[in-house]
Amino acid sequence: MEKAWDLKYLVTRLKPMGLELGEELAKTVMLEVFDFCEKSAILSENKYDDFAVPVLATVKPFVMKQLEEINKVDNV
Repeated sequence: MEKAWDLKYLVTRLKPMGLELGEELAKTVMLEVFDFCEKSAILSENKYDDFAVPVLATVKPFVMKQLEEINKVDNV
């Protein structure tokens, strides 16, 4: 490390430990969670949880964008 608080240095240290894999895994997990919640809401007998389907569709892009920030420091 040549300078204090060098984020690029930190990223080079974390990459071999799976930083990029962590971001991709988080995205995969969230996509599966959204899919599970949407399907469950539709399949359940409770019709009130059907209201969650459009809410999930609205929230999903925001959540996925936030997950893109996990490895954002790579662009520093």
